Amino acid sequence: MTPGERGAAVMSYSVAIVGALLLQSVSSQNEPSISTSEHTTLPVEGDSYTLQCNLTSTFSLPQESYWMKNGEEIPETRTSNRNTEYKLTKPRGDDAGWYMCVYTFEMSPPANATIEIKSAPNIIGHKRSENKNEGQVAILYCKSVGYPHPAWTWRKFDNGVHREIDNTSGRFFINSRDNYTELNIMDLDIDLDPGEYHCNATNMLGSSDEMILLRVRSNLAPLWPLLGVLAEIIILVVIIVVYEKRKKPEDLQDAKPIQPTTTRTRISARGIQTKRPVC
Repeated sequence: MTPGERGAAVMSYSVAIVGALLLQSVSSQNEPSISTSEHTTLPVEGDSYTLQCNLTSTFSLPQESYWMKNGEEIPETRTSNRNTEYKLTKPRGDDAGWYMCVYTFEMSPPANATIEIKSAPNIIGHKRSENKNEGQVAILYCKSVGYPHPAWTWRKFDNGVHREIDNTSGRFFINSRDNYTELNIMDLDIDLDPGEYHCNATNMLGSSDEMILLRVRSNLAPLWPLLGVLAEIIILVVIIVVYEKRKKPEDLQDAKPIQPTTTRTRISARGIQTKRPVC
């Protein structure tokens, strides 16, 4: 390559770099700018909290804006205003999550901004007790609210100590996702499995714990009511038989026999003449 060709190549490369930088600068200047309210943690002071987004600069006017929570659109939040708000009335743990305000444009892609509302986990749904027969499958579950999503753990209260679930038998299966966890116990053992099970939800802001009582009955349990009735009948029959055998002989003698219907007769010198029946 001659010196002239080398210089032309360098010049062409420099022009390409400068053009790319200028294009990036213009593109960044044309991107919408959105200012938002600050991230917060529940609980908050007062009876409400308002999320705000303001479209401060844009290349074109927005068509409309709306709000989303955890990836799903919140109904009845669409508006054409550049300044949009979403009000949380008496915010609780289930209001925590990942909020996003979205602006749409006719000639350019949508723009968005996010606001995080954090809260310690709070377990709001769980089975307080579970009754199963030996050999069956027990399904224990817990559900929580709060954000970020918690880490779940299961423990069993054994001899005064909370112990991690021992799965050496291969009968325990734990499935956890976001704000829900489930413990499956296969082939229940009446000697090993009954007791108190605890689900625990923990994130960076706190933790929550709830107890579930598992009862395991014998396979003969459904027959117990029938066996009880049968036992009562047998006891009653035995009492009657013993009572009849222990009656005193004089009790039988005191009983008056039933007299049969007789016929009163009159004897005369002529013979026997029937007069009338007498009871």
